[in-house]
Order: sequence, then C-alpha cells, then structure tokens
Amino acid sequence: MFTVHSEKRKENFYCSESDAKQTLKKSDGTYEIQWEKSYGKIPMWSARYEGPQPVGDADNDGKNELLIGGRDPFMRVIKWDESSQTYYEQAKIIDPVFGIGYPFALGSATGFAIADIDNDGLNEIGVAWGRHFSAFKWDGSHYKKMGMYAITKNRGWETTLDCAVGDVDNDGKNEVVVTGGYNDPSIPEVLVLSWDGGKFVKESEWNAPHEESIYFPWIADVDNDGKNEIICNTNETVVLNWNATSNSWEPTVVSTYEEKEIYPFGCVSKDSNGNGIPDIHVTFYAPELKIFEWNGTAYEEKWSHYWDSEEGTIEAIDVGDVDGDGIPEVCVGTNYVHILQWNGTTYVEEHVI
Repeated sequence: MFTVHSEKRKENFYCSESDAKQTLKKSDGTYEIQWEKSYGKIPMWSARYEGPQPVGDADNDGKNELLIGGRDPFMRVIKWDESSQTYYEQAKIIDPVFGIGYPFALGSATGFAIADIDNDGLNEIGVAWGRHFSAFKWDGSHYKKMGMYAITKNRGWETTLDCAVGDVDNDGKNEVVVTGGYNDPSIPEVLVLSWDGGKFVKESEWNAPHEESIYFPWIADVDNDGKNEIICNTNETVVLNWNATSNSWEPTVVSTYEEKEIYPFGCVSKDSNGNGIPDIHVTFYAPELKIFEWNGTAYEEKWSHYWDSEEGTIEAIDVGDVDGDGIPEVCVGTNYVHILQWNGTTYVEEHVI
C-alpha cells in the first residue's frame, strides 16, 4: 500500500506485499523498486498495511523513519542508511498484554502512527494492536512504552483496525483516534483518546449505525472552515464534526455505497487538485476509487473510476508528489499501481506500474 516519504524532495511510495520478491514492471522506465521486505510464505504472518501516518521522525533526530506492520506480533521501525543507500530495521517493537483475549498475549499491528501523541513537542509511535492501543517514546537507545489503553477484554470478534493522531476537537492539542470493528455494541467504532500526563483517557466516541467496521480514518479540514474533522468509512463515507457545546460528534454523510463497491476501506484526505482544500479519496474492496470535494455548501463526487478485471483497491491509496514535478499525484493500487494527476479539468493517468 502507499504512503509518502517526505525526507527527500522527490517523494517515494511503498508497496507492501504478502509474499517475497514481487517484481513490479516499469511501464516507462521511470519507477523501480528501491527496497522491499519479505514476510515469508506463511499467510497468517503476512505483510499488511494499516496506518495513515507511518512516516515521520519517530526518534526525533531530524530524519524520517518508516513503520511497517504485518500479521505477526511486531511493529517494525525502518530507517534510511545514507552510507549504504538502503533501509534497515532500527527497532522491532512488541507489546504482550495478558488477560484481554490475545492468543499468547500478543496482538498484531492493525494500525500505527508517528506523531506528537503526548503534546510534549516530540514525536512518539502509536500502535493499535487489536484489543489495545499503546505508545512508545525514543529514549536514546530504544522505544520505551509510555502507556496503553485497553479497548476490549472480550474474547469474541473484537479488533481495532487503525489509528490516527491529530487535533480532532480543535483545542490545540493532539488526540488519538482508534477505529475498529466489534461484535460488542457497547464498544465504539471511533474512539478518541488523549494523554493526561500519566495515562491515556477516553475523551469522546462515535458509534457507527448498524455496528459497521471502520478501517482507515483521516484527520483534516475538509470543509475549509478552519477546523479539523474526522473522515471515516462505514458503508458510507462520513465526516465527523466536533460540537463543543453538546460534547458530541455530528456526522455528515458524504456518500452511501451499494453492492458494486462492496465495502469502503481506504480514506485519504489531502489536496490533490491544487485548490488548497483537502479532497476525500476513498478506496474499496472493489477495484474502485472515488474522490469527493467540498463545493462550499456540500460534498460532491469529483471523480471516480472502476478498473474492471483488476483486484480491489482496499487501502492502497495516498497523495503526494511522487515524480518531483511539484504537482501532487494520486497513487492507487489494484494488482497494478495507477498514478493519476489533476490536469485542471479532471484526473488523468500518468503512469501504470
């Protein structure tokens, strides 16, 4: 799946594959594999991508790191080595917790982020492990666990799916948004946590109608009102606005999906058409991408495409300047990588990998 690496002028995108040594054919000689990680051939410990903020300066040395997670119990921190011009594993984080339903006390990294989680001016790593969320701070030699929050202790089908960090209630401080899917209706699909100086506490929550699973949340000002919103998907794309008077989330439905899309997974809200307002990019279990934009009074569908006979887009979506031309591209993956760019009127395909 994709994310933007901002350490260099030309941004990179990353593909996560469940099997080793997958070769991507170059359509025009421009793109090539820079680095890859093999997770072996055991499906239950395969690679996967869940995490809106997997690139950032995790150890606060002025250089970015990359987080990669799989279905194994490790959160890997990957760092660039200038001398050898390749990536290496800086750390392998594991967080066993007993008594909340994990087999062998171990979850897997269902979602992760690099951001200032405790609002001390330094970045930390946050990980949603399936039944709990925890955060880790670099102490100069390793990533030390600073705290955790148990989301469920049930032994049914209960799992976190992702997490994101940002100022969601516009109080000037970052919060952690943990999303998931739970059989227990008392567990909210959107949970907002904050660090109180010694532990994580629940600030707010939003329960999705019909107990839908929420995979990939985003935090951005998508309606251009100067305040952040939470953007997420159930069987609908929903924008959540915080109402400070009622201390509750007010949902606005952007779009409702039918059988063709099957289910929405990915959600990236970045400006891809250059107008200064983040657009909402949604990917699905089907091979489809939809892009929505705020028109001043409502959200409207700006562009969509269905790649017949290709695999689902799932969470293979990001926006960034991947070819160094100063203009952002939309990168979306099926069993191919489609690189799109806004030409002033519509999105056109620049490259296929």
